Amino acid sequence: MKSKIMLTSVAALLVSVAGANAMEYRPFVGATMGLQGAVYSNDAKDMERAMHIDMPTDFFVFGIESGVRAGGYNQIYNGGLTLSATKSTYSKVQDKYTDDRVASADMFNISASYDNYIRISGDKASRIDLVLGAGLGMMAYHIDPVGADSSTKWSFAPELKAGMDFELTHNVTLSATARAIIPTRSGYEMDMSYIVGGAVKYIF
Repeated sequence: MKSKIMLTSVAALLVSVAGANAMEYRPFVGATMGLQGAVYSNDAKDMERAMHIDMPTDFFVFGIESGVRAGGYNQIYNGGLTLSATKSTYSKVQDKYTDDRVASADMFNISASYDNYIRISGDKASRIDLVLGAGLGMMAYHIDPVGADSSTKWSFAPELKAGMDFELTHNVTLSATARAIIPTRSGYEMDMSYIVGGAVKYIF
């Protein structure tokens, strides 16, 4: 009886160890760049018409990200967490009739998301993953008028993500991603912002 209990315990331990070994945790860091678009609110559009200005809708963005992937390398599904920060360059707010710059605008985003990696590369040696994610973050919209004080307005901003990961080596991955950022603050200048771009990630 004792022998059976011991054998059962050893078997259970081996199964647990095998399951733990199958789960891999791989941290990563990366650099990102792309284009960020702005979908302005009706109030912001009314302000444009009243002040005879054109607000910028396109921004160049760059940033960093880090996180961890969890799951066996040969498994179809992996999960993971990603922390990201992106900053746009300044774009011109201009007079509607003269094109003179009346202000500069830029944006800053930080977020944390849970990502689902679904392998679609079949039996190829390198992984190609469909990436679907959702998370929470903060968005800042900064205005620097000519001859006046600048202002920055923050908003809580949930985020949705879709993209593809292309593995170049076991440690280097290229990503193509689209992110939708949805500010929730009332009276905010934007109803939505989106980022379309890519990243180079090193996976440890």
